[in-house]
Amino acid sequence: MTFRAFISVDLARIPEIEDLIVALKTADPTLKVVDPGQIHVTLKFLGDTSEDRIEGIAAAMTEAAEGVSPFQVALKGTGAFPSRNRIRVVWVGMNDTLPLATIANRLDESLSQMGIEREKRPFAPHLTVARSRTEGPNPVIRQLLENRAQSDFGLFHVDRIRLKKSVLTKCGPQYSTVEEVPLR
Repeated sequence: MTFRAFISVDLARIPEIEDLIVALKTADPTLKVVDPGQIHVTLKFLGDTSEDRIEGIAAAMTEAAEGVSPFQVALKGTGAFPSRNRIRVVWVGMNDTLPLATIANRLDESLSQMGIEREKRPFAPHLTVARSRTEGPNPVIRQLLENRAQSDFGLFHVDRIRLKKSVLTKCGPQYSTVEEVPLR
């Protein structure tokens, strides 16, 4: 049996991020905002994954986390992919991400040895907070992002990585933890 999978760092609820999500939804009710309780940093998207690979993925996660102590990441600034003039994804940026990048790169390397495709783009850590149903100009959201381009959204503590199962529903994706590897 297969499931849609990814490896992530989950965030506790952060009031500043929740305020941004409310502001985005108020500014444009058509935006699909992320449930604040499900915000995470994706370290590696796996896609449809066979359950018999869980043990190997967990071993790769343990290897990737080896020697990485718990750390803090600063959340700072806002932006959009592909750009503020063609908004498809609204994100919050991060500082102090070297440990995240180290883990993500190690995961990419070890999982590629299991036949899981390598990432085509370099790791770009961010928090997705909203998605647009259309890709195009949105002057209201662009202005909101420009006004918060340098905003501090606080710190989050990273002390574990998780293999997550994603089930897509009409109400949005539902995530559950399959495996968890603590940082030491």
